[in-house]
Amino acid sequence: MRILVDEEFGYRHWIWNPPVENKDELVEWWRSTMTPEFVNEFVFYDIAEMEGEWEEVDSFDSRIDEDFDGYAEIHTSEDTLLRLGKDTYLVED
Repeated sequence: MRILVDEEFGYRHWIWNPPVENKDELVEWWRSTMTPEFVNEFVFYDIAEMEGEWEEVDSFDSRIDEDFDGYAEIHTSEDTLLRLGKDTYLVED
C-alpha cells in the first residue's frame, strides 16, 4: 500500500508504505496504533516513529498523478486523519 502524507500543514510531504497488506488491515492498524498519546508524544516530533517505510518528497505536485491507496494528514491528534476512498479515519480520543 502507498499513502500520500502531508506532515504538519505542508511542512514536509511523504510517501508512506504502511506495515500492512490491505485497507482492512490498515484501518485496524490505524485504530489500534494512532492514539492521541502516540501522535502527540512521538509522531508529532518524528513521523518515522510510525511503522512502515517512508520516502520524503519535495512536494505533492510531482507525485499527485501516481497511484496511491490513500491520503493522510499528520500533525497533532486533533487534526491527524487518514482517508481511504470516501472514508475518513480520525485519531480516537
